[in-house]
Amino acid sequence: MKALSKNERGKGFSLVNQPVRSPLPDEVVLKVLVSTICGSDLHLWEWNDWADGFVGSLPLGVGHEMAGEVVDRGGHVEGLSIGAQVSVETHFWCGSCATCQRGLFHLCAAGGILGFHHDGAFAEYVTVPARNCWGAKEGENPLTTSLKEPFGNAVQTCDVQPLEGRPTLITGAGPLGLMTVMAAKARGAYPLIVSEPRSERREKASMLGADILLDPSSDSLPEAVWEATEGEGAEVLLELSGNADALRNGMAALAPGGDIALLGLPVRSVEMSLNEDVIFKGATIRGITGRLVWETWKEVDRLIHHQRVDPSILVTHQFPLEEHEEAFHLMERGVSGKIAFLPHGEIIDE
Repeated sequence: MKALSKNERGKGFSLVNQPVRSPLPDEVVLKVLVSTICGSDLHLWEWNDWADGFVGSLPLGVGHEMAGEVVDRGGHVEGLSIGAQVSVETHFWCGSCATCQRGLFHLCAAGGILGFHHDGAFAEYVTVPARNCWGAKEGENPLTTSLKEPFGNAVQTCDVQPLEGRPTLITGAGPLGLMTVMAAKARGAYPLIVSEPRSERREKASMLGADILLDPSSDSLPEAVWEATEGEGAEVLLELSGNADALRNGMAALAPGGDIALLGLPVRSVEMSLNEDVIFKGATIRGITGRLVWETWKEVDRLIHHQRVDPSILVTHQFPLEEHEEAFHLMERGVSGKIAFLPHGEIIDE
């Protein structure tokens, strides 16, 4: 099968041919219908400091957001029929450590992550534990199915603190930031303030329901937020950019007693004023990695199928695996929405 692989520590991926791994008794083989690019995949493509310290051994099959069709299964698998369409919870877990015993399966240190520690989904087929599969609704668009994983990140970022009626600042309106705009709007955040340097992304955030749009390259973000909130500040900061200045400015715009949720990944350590912006403000900081298994997934389905909040509207490009370099160059330039790979070549209606 064709697959994208990180073969060495440096920029880029390689298109390789490799065998499909046969399933263990508790695993399934999925035909990858579509896989979508995440910002963390761009970190792997560029091979920055964060990627160098996070991924497992090389070579490594990359990619983690996906929709797949079950084409083979191990002898112990029940409840997943051949032909079923599924998403994949990309955090694997051992089930026996203290973290798993607390129900925090997505934080299990022993399990690893698809596409970072286990061969991933930028491939024609991928083999994963059956328990990591989340069934799609009948007739669901594979683009929607693939985007449930990142949309779950956005939903979890919003759900770790109450948002309804609270002034909320989102820093960064890339694809994941825009998903967070969708989730925060559905949660009743008001006013919803979005800081993003690219005008086309600010326009998209406005279309998705943002109330106030700020350009951090020309506006003083803290002053603009304090003015927009009549001197009260933002009660919630949702940081999606991974940019150190965005984080520092967002924290400076936070109201006393405010909440901070961090999902964006900085490429290196970030200096901040803990005294002024956290301790003396009585602020609460939460790090977000992944989604609750399976509580967040249920909420994602509810938002998509009952509130019609479908992240597939953010898909702007579809590519075969052979054109992966063009796809990642678009990501680098920040001129795309979500980008989908079609390992078997079939264009999907959006």
